[in-house]
Amino acid sequence: MKRSTLIILLVAAVGAFFVYYLEIKDAKPRDEQPASSKPAFTFKREDLASLSITRAGETTVLEAQDGKWIIKQPVNAPANESGVDSLIGDIMNARVERSITASADEIKSYGLAEPAVTVVIKLKNGSQHRIRLGSKDFSNLSVYGLIDDAREVSLLPASLATSAEKSLNDLRDLSIMGGLSQYDIAALNLKNANGTVSLAKENSDWMIKSPAEAPAEESEVSSLLSEITTARATEVASESGGDLATYGLAQPVATVNARLQAGGERQVIVGLKTEGDNKTYFAKSSDRPQIFKIDSALYDKLNLKPAQLRSKQIFKMNKEEITRVQIKNPNLTLVAEKNSEGKWMIKEPNDKKDKEAQSSKFLDPIESTRATEVLDKPSASISAKLGKPAVEARFTDKSGKTTTVRISAADGDDVYVRVDGKPEVFKVKKQLLDDLSFKAADVAS
Repeated sequence: MKRSTLIILLVAAVGAFFVYYLEIKDAKPRDEQPASSKPAFTFKREDLASLSITRAGETTVLEAQDGKWIIKQPVNAPANESGVDSLIGDIMNARVERSITASADEIKSYGLAEPAVTVVIKLKNGSQHRIRLGSKDFSNLSVYGLIDDAREVSLLPASLATSAEKSLNDLRDLSIMGGLSQYDIAALNLKNANGTVSLAKENSDWMIKSPAEAPAEESEVSSLLSEITTARATEVASESGGDLATYGLAQPVATVNARLQAGGERQVIVGLKTEGDNKTYFAKSSDRPQIFKIDSALYDKLNLKPAQLRSKQIFKMNKEEITRVQIKNPNLTLVAEKNSEGKWMIKEPNDKKDKEAQSSKFLDPIESTRATEVLDKPSASISAKLGKPAVEARFTDKSGKTTTVRISAADGDDVYVRVDGKPEVFKVKKQLLDDLSFKAADVAS
């Protein structure tokens, strides 16, 4: 055997020996947290009284008040609870992965001579802690830090630096409605360039109260409320409010008045400032002095037409409550009734009498169809079409109330639908007419 080969084998054997005794023999996986890893702090979340964060020469001070966080410096404003919670969570979960003894000169190499971020934590018992964060390590998964007056450099999770480096805008509450959710709103009045619409929640349903009383489209109302309550400003235009006219707020382009479930009201006004081709939108809420700059998308959502909020459902059908159906179409007159066992039985036509009916054929099309347009003032020609309907359907519920629905002949790809006793006409796709123009054999099981 050559001498060089022998040397290589000896080196490999020594390497294997060290791998065995250092890793395999002790059965410790490579990614196991070192035994020296320990919590950076031992206080509890509820012990916190205030946080002071200094970065890039600017200091933000937050105080805990009545279970909420308030920014006290450089402005006095509500804090973004989720942003503060994220920072507190990273502080509470921070572990010292490794401690490094470093000289004063070496401290500089860790970015700690002039820390990128300094966090001062004050506790309710009067004591305080300080974290100074410097550079990240080569992996970018950890950051070098100094805790309190320790002389050793601590290796801490990089997520702590990410949370602590948040700007003032990230830490303050920029929500337009001040943290309300859509479920906090009992009634809403929206005024914009297209008119005014008032909504109120009755039991679990939203109703339009003006300009005309009508059921509201639940999905549209939910989308509007969600947009309003989750909307965030892009920045603060004025801390004190100032001259409303400067921001187009003296004559708002949109106004939202919300009556709250818990009592009280909240108003938001939206203004427009135009400079050449540039349009900038601003908003102000009645619960705070600041004026916010907002994205145009919020204005676009608020500038909807009242008709968009109208229910597109022909009528609110509870299929479980319906007990009798009569449908006249070009092919037959169908009468079906629900028996004591919950089965639908055909009563007419006679050749299908007492056969079980497929209720999906005559209930589902009406229940699932949504109008493409609601016409409050249908033309004479549309009214004439409905005077001689192609299909007439009557639905009777357990209380004996009958709802009559008339469907016109096709007008291109559309048909018109009217519910007796209601002034509006629904424009829907012709598919509804096709679905209800069944023959007896299509319905009988």
